[in-house]
Amino acid sequence: MKNESVLEEIVIDLYRNKLFKIGEYRLTSGKISPYYIDLRILPSYYDIYSRIIDISISKLKPLKFDIVVGIESAGIIHASFIACRTRKPVGYVRKKPKQHGTRRLVEGIVTGKKVLVVDDVATTGGSLEHAVNAVRSEGGTVEKAFVFIDRQEGARERLRRLGVELVSLMNTWFIINVLVKHRIIDEQTYYMIKNYLDRETHG
Repeated sequence: MKNESVLEEIVIDLYRNKLFKIGEYRLTSGKISPYYIDLRILPSYYDIYSRIIDISISKLKPLKFDIVVGIESAGIIHASFIACRTRKPVGYVRKKPKQHGTRRLVEGIVTGKKVLVVDDVATTGGSLEHAVNAVRSEGGTVEKAFVFIDRQEGARERLRRLGVELVSLMNTWFIINVLVKHRIIDEQTYYMIKNYLDRETHG
C-alpha cells in the first residue's frame, strides 16, 4: 500500500507539472490521442524523478539482470540512473546503426549477458521490440523490459509474443483513476480517455 500511495502522489505531480497532459496529440504511430505523456523532461524535476527512480529500484529488486540497456533517446538517461543505483553496467540501443566507425546498433557489451531493456513509456511496443531484437542479435538474453508508464496500446502483448515480460510502474488506467479520485479531472475527461483506451485495448 505504501508504494501505491507514493505512486498516487507521483501521478498528481506529473499532472501538475504538465508531464501528463490532456488534449489532442498526434503520436509517433500517427494516431490521435486525448492525452500525452511527456517524460523527456522528467529528469528536470529532481524531486519527482528521484521518487520514481526509488520506487523503480524497489520494483526491479527481485529481477535478475547483468546489464541495463536503454533505448535511444529517452531511455538512455533512465537506464543510466537505474544502472548506477543497481551497480550494473549500462548500454543503449540506437534507433539506427551508427553510420561511421564501428557502425554499432548496440552500444555496450551484451553478449552472453542477461539484459534489462529500459524505456520511459510503452505504447505499441515497436521501439521495445527493435531493442530486444538488436540485443538478441548481439548474443544477449532479454526476458524483461521496464518502463515507467504503459499506455496499454499493445506493447505488453507484442513483447509477450517475443517471450519478454513488460514490467511497468503504472499504466494509463491507474493514472486516470487517481486523477478522477482526487477530482483533478472531471468525469467527462475520465470517460473520454477511458473510451480511447477501450478502443485501443479491444480494437
